[in-house]
Amino acid sequence: MQKQTWLVVVGVLLTGIIGTSQSREVANETDFEAAMKDVGKNFGAVRSAMEAREREAVASGAENLVSIFEGVEAFFSARELEHGVTVAGQAIQAAADIKSAVDNETFGELVGARDRLGATCRSCHTEYREQVEEGGFRFKSGVL
Repeated sequence: MQKQTWLVVVGVLLTGIIGTSQSREVANETDFEAAMKDVGKNFGAVRSAMEAREREAVASGAENLVSIFEGVEAFFSARELEHGVTVAGQAIQAAADIKSAVDNETFGELVGARDRLGATCRSCHTEYREQVEEGGFRFKSGVL
């Protein structure tokens, strides 16, 4: 009995540590750029995992996206950029819906959630971002 209690305590502590380390603070423009690169990698991995029907990879990638977009939402909120706050919230919901569809085995909902997530990226880029010659994106002049 004591061994089981000890394992539960260790599990809870590890979950707290892992959860804290996965929290993504986006404090400045450099952090934002890094977060957007992480979004690209994770979203690409989620799409690939969906095609390959790799449930755990889809769920893990979706969890990562939720964490990243929570930081992005805080970034926009701190700058009082309401469209960004709204879109980041929609991205969080879409990523959470992907995870939920996997967890609940409602796989028919995956494509719609994936498409909603992609639409949030387009919406934010239209409002705030511009492509640069080097192939990346930056904030439009005067946004921040």
